[in-house]
Order: sequence, then C-alpha cells, then structure tokens
Amino acid sequence: MPIIDTQRRLSEIGRIRLGERQGNRPVKLDNFRLTSSIEGVLLKVSALYGGEVTPWENQFQVTITAPEIPIVIPSYPGIFSEWYEQWSGGGVQKRCDGSTDEHRQCPCDCIPGQRDCKPISRLSVWLPEINTLGVWMLSSTGYNANAELGGAVLTVQDLEQRLQRPVKTSLRLSQRKKITGGKTFLFSVPVIEIREAAQAVLEAPAAPRIAVRAIEAAPVAITAAVPDDITPPQEELTDTSGNVIAENFQKQVLISCREAAIDDEERHEMITNVTEGRTNSIKELYEGELPKMWERMTTTLMAKCTVLMNQIWPSPMAAYEALHKEVGLESEVNAWQWKHWLQVYSFCDATSWEFKE
Repeated sequence: MPIIDTQRRLSEIGRIRLGERQGNRPVKLDNFRLTSSIEGVLLKVSALYGGEVTPWENQFQVTITAPEIPIVIPSYPGIFSEWYEQWSGGGVQKRCDGSTDEHRQCPCDCIPGQRDCKPISRLSVWLPEINTLGVWMLSSTGYNANAELGGAVLTVQDLEQRLQRPVKTSLRLSQRKKITGGKTFLFSVPVIEIREAAQAVLEAPAAPRIAVRAIEAAPVAITAAVPDDITPPQEELTDTSGNVIAENFQKQVLISCREAAIDDEERHEMITNVTEGRTNSIKELYEGELPKMWERMTTTLMAKCTVLMNQIWPSPMAAYEALHKEVGLESEVNAWQWKHWLQVYSFCDATSWEFKE
C-alpha cells in the first residue's frame, strides 16, 4: 500500500457486530454488539444506547438495547470494501475480486459457483454522538451484501456531495426469517436508513433521480441480507443465495415473461446464461441468481420495446415525448424499471395494432 494511502486511513475505534459466540455455536442477536479495546468509549455507547459493558477477549463489549444507531458515512475513499476471501488459522489465504487474487498477486483460481472463498463486505462509519475521531467497522459475509451495501454507500455519498453536508443516516438490525424445505432459518439484516426530509433532498442541485425516488419513501431502507459476522454452521443457512427460489417467485417470473411476450425458448436461454450453463429450468434457479434474471428479462423487454417504438415513431425523441405523456412514464427513460418497460410494451403493442388496422 502506498504511503499516502496509509496516512489517509482512519483509525479503527471498534467494531459493530451482528452476533456472538456461545461456546463454538454462533448466535444471532436482536440488537448490535459493539466491541472495542477502549472501555471508556463503550461506556459512552452504553449511556446513549443502553446495555452493559463487560470484558471480552482482552477487549470490552456491549450489546445495546436501542433499536438503531445514528451514523455518518465518511466521504473518504476506502471506507467500503468487498472481496472474496479465504481465511485459516494463519490468516488470510486468498483475497480476490473474482478475477485477480490481490493477496497472492495472481489470477483467481476459484471456480465460479464452487468458490472456496466467501464474499466479505466491510463498512467503516462514524458514530456522531460518540466524540471520537476513529471509525467503527461493520463486516458481513453473504452473497447479497456486496452489491447492496455498496449501493447504499454510493447513494449516501452522492447525496452528501450534492448537498455539501453530511446526510443523516442510521443503522439498525432487522430480524428476518425464511422457510425453505420445511425448515425455518433466522438471519439478521443490517439496514441503513436515510433520515432526511424529502424536500431537503429534492432541493439538492442536480440530485440523481434514483436517489430522489428512494428518499421520497422515507425512511429509506437500504438493506443487505447478510448472516452474522461470525461464520454459522453449514446447516444454519443465514445466506440463502444458494437456495432454489420459492415457488411464488417461480410463478412471478413465468407470469412476467408471458406479459412481456418472452417465450419459453427465450426464457430457457436467459436462465442458461444467468446460471452459467448450470440449468435452463426456472425451478432450479438460485436466489442469488434472481436479480441477474430480472436484469436479463428487463434488457430483453427493452429490446422488444425499441423494435415497436421504431415501427410507430419516426425517431427515439418522438417516441419518448409521446410516452412521457402516459401516466406512470413521466420520469426519465434511464430511470425506467421492469414495470415501466412493461407499460411501454403494452402501449406500443396496442398502438402498433391500431396502425396495422
């Protein structure tokens, strides 16, 4: 690491944890557990957010009773990282981005879908009500954490840059459960919420539409479905990305494909691409692959819409001007999601038939 990066690194005061160990068994908690080597800092945490400070592994710990903690996400680079990592008793053995192993300085040798490494996301935050300069680190494992925690950080940092001030946010621990194969699995979800009035964000110069739409539904819950920060036993699936999607999601995908005139052959090809050749059946699609499936479906629907639009209007500009007059399609095109493109498809399909008649 270059010297200048070392100089800019903020000191770590403590860690925000999602669970604890009871013997060799990991146990999830209803609220965050904070650990630090500085007892006085945790006493301040206890006074503000509840809980009793106790010794823990040459450090100190407190499991707070408050449901959430006010946080500030620093604008410094490197406060969020995401890697595939493999650890042993001797420390980290691999650290790669899916292509290059940065730890061993060689190409990643993991097989996609059969990785020995686990995705690990690390987020450093300030606790503004605790008067310390250092940061608190939240680390989480799980295949959903990387994209969603990273997206949350980028959204908040972008708003801070446009507002030219810190954005009020908080961190809470949401308890979730999932029933798969007749078994109930419990897991903890760290949630970042933006605690800002919608008007304040709307008045930000050149605020991105994606951020504005999110804030309008305040408080904004940006979640990352991740397990505890300690590795659970294999049978306790806190990360459900490798589970086959539930039957209701299978039906939703099938119905959506029919609505968008995506035939069976196209759907099978999509699933084959999304699963990297593992299967072409919707019944064997994993939860971690579902977002990619929706993305592929949306891209296909956009292509179908483009063909219809070219048949109806003389130019893309004319098409968008006409579509923007339709209720529900007033937002910019780059902000349209599946439901918007489905509306575009229905409108264009009906209009094209009128032209044919």
